[in-house]
Amino acid sequence: MVFGYALYHELYVIASRFPFAQETILVFLGAVATIFLTALLLERQTELELSKDARVHLFDQKNSVYMAAIEKVAESAAKRDPDPALIDELRVIGHKLAVIASPEVIKSFSSVLGRLLRGLNDGNLTNADAEEVMHAVAELTLGMRCDMLDEIGSAKNDTAQELIRRNSRQMERLDDLDEA
Repeated sequence: MVFGYALYHELYVIASRFPFAQETILVFLGAVATIFLTALLLERQTELELSKDARVHLFDQKNSVYMAAIEKVAESAAKRDPDPALIDELRVIGHKLAVIASPEVIKSFSSVLGRLLRGLNDGNLTNADAEEVMHAVAELTLGMRCDMLDEIGSAKNDTAQELIRRNSRQMERLDDLDEA
């Protein structure tokens, strides 16, 4: 940097006898500065684009794994009997969650699996067991929602949490009407 300044100063002083040469040197230095700043800005923009693409990819992965988890647990609760294929799929989903999910989601998924396991211990899932599993799924959904919204910069919303819980309770009442 010091060498560059010394060279510039020397060339500028030598060219002081020729004003056109001074202007040419200034134009050249302006072009070099413009190229340098443009390169820095392009490098930063590329970094931001790559970071954004990585976040979008992670968001998509989380979304697909979260939806698969909800669907497989609901399928298990609907079948009411232990299904080795579904259990294997839940195991794989558990491993996927371990890689990409927040600790809150992993804890909620563990709670869902625990309730599913307790319900299936006697051979099949009763209506009460299925309701417990689906309440745990509602809590899992809250964790997933918070995790996904944190990814895009939204804050927790207590109203949304209460609405999700209320929907779960209303679905339970609909199930009770269907059974009656």
